[in-house]
Amino acid sequence: MTQIKACLFDMGKVLVHFSHDVMLDQMAAVCGCEAAELKMLLFDSGLLLEYERGLHDEPQMHSNLETALKRQLDRIQLEDAAARIFEPNEEMIPLLQELRAAGIPLVLLSNTSRIHFEYIRNNFSLLEHFDHFILSYEVQTLKPDPEIYAHAVQAAGVSAEECFFTDDIMENIVAARECGIQAHLFEDAEQIRKVLHGLGLPISE
Repeated sequence: MTQIKACLFDMGKVLVHFSHDVMLDQMAAVCGCEAAELKMLLFDSGLLLEYERGLHDEPQMHSNLETALKRQLDRIQLEDAAARIFEPNEEMIPLLQELRAAGIPLVLLSNTSRIHFEYIRNNFSLLEHFDHFILSYEVQTLKPDPEIYAHAVQAAGVSAEECFFTDDIMENIVAARECGIQAHLFEDAEQIRKVLHGLGLPISE
């Protein structure tokens, strides 16, 4: 098996814990509507995925919600309600530190939005360990599209076969493997540490 020379990490449910249900409840409180109505507007319609693909910016999303709900909404409160849903996965921090100390390039590969990424970057320190950020809204494509993996491999500066990737969604793991990346489904920090140690990376088991 090819030696790993760079590590790619998903963000949500890997580096940070979060709940879309909490997001919907908090946003619904600001909007004065039911969470189920927001779920239809954002998730069921595909609007949120379009936002994470970079097809809409924040003012457009705000306008879309105001139009759909037929009321004016406080943008600052709404964005805070949408973003204040994350907690760092503290168990991942020592692993990131060991990989950095070993000189392994770290690349974040995430389907995310500007609001969510900036909230995490501004409130938690774990992203400081990363060399590159491949964010869906910037590259305008989402996992499991092969194009986003190509962006990540290019950022890593090594071949796809020399990249390790972990994600909590199996569909994204399968797609990464089809691109030649050594990908493993994320369960928890201990499991991923064992996987990386088994692949020959200089970290403790």
